[in-house]
Amino acid sequence: MKLKKAMILCATVCILNAMVAGCGSGSESAAKTEGNQVSEVLPEERNDTSQKEIDGNTENPQENTAGRWQVLEPDVAGVVDADFLGKVWKLEEDSFFIAEKKVAILDDGSISCSSPSSNADLPDSQLIHVVFDDNTCFYVKTMDENGEGNEVKEAGFQDLKEYMSVEMKGSFKNDEFHATEIRFF
Repeated sequence: MKLKKAMILCATVCILNAMVAGCGSGSESAAKTEGNQVSEVLPEERNDTSQKEIDGNTENPQENTAGRWQVLEPDVAGVVDADFLGKVWKLEEDSFFIAEKKVAILDDGSISCSSPSSNADLPDSQLIHVVFDDNTCFYVKTMDENGEGNEVKEAGFQDLKEYMSVEMKGSFKNDEFHATEIRFF
């Protein structure tokens, strides 16, 4: 009788261990079910941080992983030749604030841009502080009636006005955009 109880107890423990091992979340890969398909999710795909980013060898050193604002995606940045786009909202003595200009590449390859209306009442929490230094380059672009850029001239911070569109190169640090180049039109 004792032998029978010991065997049942041992079998129960083995079954429970097999169930815990099979259903546990500590495995190296997890399965997702989509309809009748099962696809394997590798550990590298579980989050957006690659090993290169963890090691500090990022391909995009401009990334602001801790902040709210992010530079444009690499494919969009390459097309618009800028790291971030915006609309000047407030000017200060040695810096300015912008409203984000949303940019997307459409399926047909064209670019879609949208920004808030100049009449919109935006709270300060929606504005991005742009700072620059003596090495920041300012350029003004003139546009023809088709919206195409004709000429690019050197300019200065004093030439910047409220509600102008800006294309900037630089990076985010603590949700401030540190500009190395500012083009406006």
